[in-house]
Amino acid sequence: MRHRFVGGLLGLLLVLSACARSTAPDAPVTTSGTSSSTAAAFPVTITDDDGQQVTLPAEPQRIVTFAPSMTETVFALGIGDRIVGVSGRFDDYPPAAKRIQEVGGAGDFGVDPNIEEVVSLQPDLFLTISGGDQWKQQLRALGIPVVTFDATDFPDLLRDIDTIGRITGTAAAAEQLTSSMQARAAQVATAVDRAGGPVSCFFEVYYPPLTTVGPNTFIFDLLQRAGCDPVTASAKTDYPEWSVEKLVAEDPQVYLATAESAKSARAVASRPGFDALSAVTDGRVVLVNSDLVTRPGPRVIDGLEELAAAMHPSS
Repeated sequence: MRHRFVGGLLGLLLVLSACARSTAPDAPVTTSGTSSSTAAAFPVTITDDDGQQVTLPAEPQRIVTFAPSMTETVFALGIGDRIVGVSGRFDDYPPAAKRIQEVGGAGDFGVDPNIEEVVSLQPDLFLTISGGDQWKQQLRALGIPVVTFDATDFPDLLRDIDTIGRITGTAAAAEQLTSSMQARAAQVATAVDRAGGPVSCFFEVYYPPLTTVGPNTFIFDLLQRAGCDPVTASAKTDYPEWSVEKLVAEDPQVYLATAESAKSARAVASRPGFDALSAVTDGRVVLVNSDLVTRPGPRVIDGLEELAAAMHPSS
């Protein structure tokens, strides 16, 4: 169970209009190809979130996505057919991603790429997230362009998607996608304001021990945008352990947990000491889809809407 959540976080770290949903990322286009306009846009040089300057001489046609969030983004941009390798079994959306060769599983913790397998795929772009400095350097030394993205909040995610669009020759698709996501986020903000503003909440990452999110995490930013005032704002680390006594003293109005951490709202309510929480007695324990909030990719907007509905169910 914990392994699956960690896998979901590798996509990180390691509600409202039908019109907006018509361009939502869960309906990716499947066409690809290089037009004269995109060909003219290359070479492209960027500085990634590792501080590495990377030049793509031509529109990449063989891409390895080493994180579920990267896989989802490339599919949402309509070029999923260019992906020749993915990180592992958590690259499971859209369903077509599950049929792509997995290149992960190396290293002491099984989260590094198999360098030989990656090289055999002859990728002209390797998209990944933060971490793994040693194996990234190995790939760079072998001439494989490695580009790292580390979205710190929702606006940063939109910029990352636009950048991925630039380096894959899909800038127009990226702009359409991010515009849709931004419009839906604005609708959430309006709905939250109309519902009376933020309510206090607690987000459970794992139990036991009770683990939550700190203020410098991507999830924390989503919670705030969804109309949540997290009671963990004083946390000094990204994923701190939290005592039940402190939780009861803070008494959040809404208690959020992922399905990987809690089997049901009833299971949460039955834990020692949890019966003292207002969120439990008021029936405001909500299970959320972890993939939508731990993977900084296109479906994050669905997660934002889901969180907002938990904060203000009548809005």
